[in-house]
Amino acid sequence: MTEDTGKIEDTGEVEETSEPDVEVEEPVTEKEVKEKKEKKPRGNPLGFIFNLRMLRRFVQIGFFFAINAYIFVAWFHMPNVTKFFISFRDIMPSLPILAPLEAPFGAISGSFDTLQQTFSTGIFPFFTLGAMIIILIFVGRAPCGWICPIGTIQDFVTLPKRTKIRPSPSTEKELRKVKLYIFVVVVGLAVWMGIARATGTAETLEAALGMFANDAFAPLNPAYILFKVLALDVLWPTSFSTLWYFSTWGFALLQFAFVAIMFIISFWFPRWFCRWLCPAAYLYGIFAKESLIGIGRNPARCTPDTCNVCEVVCPMNIRIRRFPYQHMHSPDCIMCLDCKSHCPNDAIVLRFS
Repeated sequence: MTEDTGKIEDTGEVEETSEPDVEVEEPVTEKEVKEKKEKKPRGNPLGFIFNLRMLRRFVQIGFFFAINAYIFVAWFHMPNVTKFFISFRDIMPSLPILAPLEAPFGAISGSFDTLQQTFSTGIFPFFTLGAMIIILIFVGRAPCGWICPIGTIQDFVTLPKRTKIRPSPSTEKELRKVKLYIFVVVVGLAVWMGIARATGTAETLEAALGMFANDAFAPLNPAYILFKVLALDVLWPTSFSTLWYFSTWGFALLQFAFVAIMFIISFWFPRWFCRWLCPAAYLYGIFAKESLIGIGRNPARCTPDTCNVCEVVCPMNIRIRRFPYQHMHSPDCIMCLDCKSHCPNDAIVLRFS
């Protein structure tokens, strides 16, 4: 693993070349990124507040509370606000994010979470699958970048650390395969469980799988652990006399440790869970790769031979310059638009194609 000061490899469906991993051009450091932005002519003095990055932060925070409406009851004692949010539960389709169905007062569920639950019951999720594909075909993985609560937490954890650690290109490529392996395992178990229940032979399999029976990914799903297990399934100590509640946590203690470590690692590795471990990200990437709305580059403004700012700031570690100017067809792009907001030449544009 190396400290990143240069170009970033992408593992999208871009044809590999025989180029070595070591870049031949002088890299652009994050210090130079800041200098380039300072040299840009200053227009609107309110640009610090009204810009893409701040807009995304406000949207992320808003959806974090909207998706997990129980927070208003638990923290602010606002049942009417919670009722307003959960009134959308029956009319809103699931979104391509990570959000458990079982979250108390959860207003929106994740498509992958819903698919897992439905497949394991022996029913084919036509509506959920259709809604997910339509969203991903139009806006790509923008919900991952703007709405997903787990992505939001990772982004905010990453903010204080300017210099990020990024794997070498070959290591990044291999690490991204892990989420494919996890996807195959959890979906395979869900389908197997669904077939068993449909044929009336599920009793033995349910006993064998235990907590992995209804949703094989749930016990390791950070959203499920945070918004269901820790919010509903465990007793929280409220005084010194109730500290013994921790002894009743059992496996939940390991789950909490896993989530805590995941977010700590995010301090140095932006969106590492999304890039390497999230099986939902793999599924969403299949349909998002050819989305109608995507990122392109203005060839008259982009200077790829001397500038790689877009790749340095990309939280998904995508080699943006390896893609055609017209459209960046990458299954890993979450449409966060950090590349656009940091580009010193304003060369990054949104394209509809």
